Amino acid sequence: MRTTRSQELVDSIVELIDRRQLRPGDPLPPEPRLMEEFGVARNSVREALRTLQALGIVEIRHGYGTFVGEASMAALSPSLLFRTRARSRDDLRGLSDLLEVRQILETELTRRVVGDGKLLSALGECVDRMVDPATAPAADRRFHELIGEAAGNELALELIRLFWDVYRQTESHVGAPTSQPEGLVAKHQEILEAIAAADPRAIGEAVSRHFDEIRQRIAAG
Repeated sequence: MRTTRSQELVDSIVELIDRRQLRPGDPLPPEPRLMEEFGVARNSVREALRTLQALGIVEIRHGYGTFVGEASMAALSPSLLFRTRARSRDDLRGLSDLLEVRQILETELTRRVVGDGKLLSALGECVDRMVDPATAPAADRRFHELIGEAAGNELALELIRLFWDVYRQTESHVGAPTSQPEGLVAKHQEILEAIAAADPRAIGEAVSRHFDEIRQRIAAG
């Protein structure tokens, strides 16, 4: 029952933020006002605010008050990382699930950005930087971020970044990449060409092949 009441208070504070149309950086009512509004004790309010802080929904600034946070997807990283690592000890299914979700997301986003000349140029620059092993990881990440940005979906872009970070931290479960730098370049060049051709089927196949090596490493693990 306590857990249910705690969650109800968390939900009520979120509803208050929405109802009052508060934006990131706006102050929340002080604790006494929240206690009065929801008819709860100070400890209950503080517990709810700590929960919301962990989710990035509020920011507690000691000595100043509580403010609406950015609610970044980065707040989910520890939970997703734990889930992925815990399952990886058994059959690597956690990584496999993560890869599948990422492929579904990136395939759809990539199909939305065809015909964008400025994007093609920026993606081409990323591919060029992948030739150098020293700049390849950052260029690889930026390649996918550019597609997410061009698709115009901020939530999807945050998920791409989240999946990327979590995968990099769990990659040790499947060992080091087996392909050479030219293989990385070729895979991304294929995606680039499929976007330029505005071919949804080719895009799907290119994105799928992009993840083939990781799939093989997971299967071998």
